[in-house]
Amino acid sequence: MNFQYPELLYGLAVILIFLVVLWIRHNTVANFFKETGLFRVRLAVARDRRFFKWFFFLLALALLIVSLASPRYGVALEKGKRKGRDIFFVVDVSKSMNAGDLKPSRLAVTKQMVYDLLLQLKNDRVGIIVFAGDAFIQCPLTTDYEAVAMFMDGIDTDMTSAAGTDLGRALGLASQSFQENSGGYRTVVVFSDGEDFGGNVDSAIRKLKENGVLVFTVGVGSIAGAPVPEIGPDGEVGGYKQDANGETVISRLNAKALGEIAKKTGGGFFHASDTRTAMGLASKLEKLSRRKLEEKGIVRLRDRYQLPLAGSVLSLAAFLLL
Repeated sequence: MNFQYPELLYGLAVILIFLVVLWIRHNTVANFFKETGLFRVRLAVARDRRFFKWFFFLLALALLIVSLASPRYGVALEKGKRKGRDIFFVVDVSKSMNAGDLKPSRLAVTKQMVYDLLLQLKNDRVGIIVFAGDAFIQCPLTTDYEAVAMFMDGIDTDMTSAAGTDLGRALGLASQSFQENSGGYRTVVVFSDGEDFGGNVDSAIRKLKENGVLVFTVGVGSIAGAPVPEIGPDGEVGGYKQDANGETVISRLNAKALGEIAKKTGGGFFHASDTRTAMGLASKLEKLSRRKLEEKGIVRLRDRYQLPLAGSVLSLAAFLLL
């Protein structure tokens, strides 16, 4: 069982305090009459009646609070319809995404942008593909945004041991994963610093364009760039990446390459500068067409607010009758 509005259950603590006070007062009065010899059957009945009267009143309030908190348990399998798009977030997890020209790191900024975007989306299916020298699906397309956020949180630059940045493979994987015949309702959002994409990006872009898939790119990094930290197993920086001559490698944002990728499919380029980037991208996505989709076998929790509500009504009736 869970509750849709669990914060309302804190009100039960107040009612519990009143019940304890009522019980203590009831026993104190009863003991007083017994000790003084003034106990009478009529007084006992009246006292018990008052006790149960207020007991049912507090019980009615407690059950009403439980009902308002919307308890849910058991599952219902039903068909559902939604009007939305399919969106893949394609995330660069190469070592350069650890660079700190965007604080605290390029990858951390990417994660926050995805979290912000998820807050703006509605009814769209969202998935995650990560890539470096290889690419794989981190999260399949789903409308469960909490699951998407959880998978996003688990992303780091040690997810693939393959060196390089093969965006073409990631885009090809996205193209294969989309449902057929969904036309312009499919979108790819690439988060990357744009460095060294490999040689098969153009063919992947052509295929996406032919299938009506829009590609938006988000440049994560700065033109000035930053050194690429070498992060050890303990999470501490043990130095910075160096080239063959022993010079520190500076990773820089390649905004031009990212912009060209987006332009070829009719998408757009954004620079991950602040929270307004996510809002601007969300606004662009919102303007895209949606299609009506039927989802079979949607599992939903059953609402059970009716049971405590009925109990509350009966308890209130008992309060009024006593």
